[in-house]
Amino acid sequence: MNSYMPEISYEAQKQQFDAYYQTKLYPLLAEQETVRRKYLIRFFLLLGLSLIFYPLLVMVTIAVMAKFESTDVGPILLISGLFVMFLYAPIHKYKKKVKHQIMPQFANFFGTFDYAFEQTIDSEILRQSKLFNDFKINKGDDFFKGIYDGVQITIAEEKLQKPQDMAVMNVCYEHKKNIFGGVCILLEMNKNFEGHTVGLCDRGVFNIFCCPKGLQRVRLEDSRFEKVFEIYAENQIEARYLLTTAFMERLLKLQKLYAGKNIQFSFKDNKLLIAIATKQNMFETNSFFKSNLNRHKIDLAFEQFYAVCSIVHLLKLNIRTGM
Repeated sequence: MNSYMPEISYEAQKQQFDAYYQTKLYPLLAEQETVRRKYLIRFFLLLGLSLIFYPLLVMVTIAVMAKFESTDVGPILLISGLFVMFLYAPIHKYKKKVKHQIMPQFANFFGTFDYAFEQTIDSEILRQSKLFNDFKINKGDDFFKGIYDGVQITIAEEKLQKPQDMAVMNVCYEHKKNIFGGVCILLEMNKNFEGHTVGLCDRGVFNIFCCPKGLQRVRLEDSRFEKVFEIYAENQIEARYLLTTAFMERLLKLQKLYAGKNIQFSFKDNKLLIAIATKQNMFETNSFFKSNLNRHKIDLAFEQFYAVCSIVHLLKLNIRTGM
């Protein structure tokens, strides 16, 4: 376990991880392979039952609806939803079980981390960042919190949603509008920022509608970044001090490594929150339908975690000056 990870090359750190995989992770993954096969057999048994009983229930439901001359699709939607939950149950149980076994060991290669499944960053912190539109639901997947290179860091997959009422064929139901889906990185530093600085994605002519309340537009000297980010701040001088060319370049590098659709950030109090929107499921060290001993997923998870942790070195956030 590396409580302090010196800034070394990707190749050198990957070599260390390969050795760590053989001694720490491979035995756990091999042990969980037997468990995966049991859940896989259970899934296919449930699938077989569903292929028999689902069509029967749908046909019976349609016949009853025809008898009463009903066009309500609610019962069919309900039956379909129940069968989906029925089939997903072994996948979810296996995923939860194996992640609690594997992910703490995986993350502890990088530093001192605690792992939780389906935990989220405090919603109030997300709201105060002014990076997201109004949301009511905060769902989590993988969640890591710990110390890396002397900086407290939280890495969390987040899905922010807002319920909306919708109607289809005169049937009302609640739809969840996606506000954000991706990875949030929260870094807590040993100093407070004087004001609030926010970096949002450039939206062209629509930028005039995006200025967060209480903040002012900050113009950057580098025209390249003006095409990518719109910067708003309470303190213009501090914002320009924080938003150096190196900072922007390193954020863009992080975006590329995460296959992110866009990246936004917020400096507030003693926290830097980076939000990377991506449809990619992050930190997946194993698969339900493939062998746990397939290295592809865990190597990809290593690259993703490495990209997050390296931002501490790249930005040197634990040093007061020289960002």
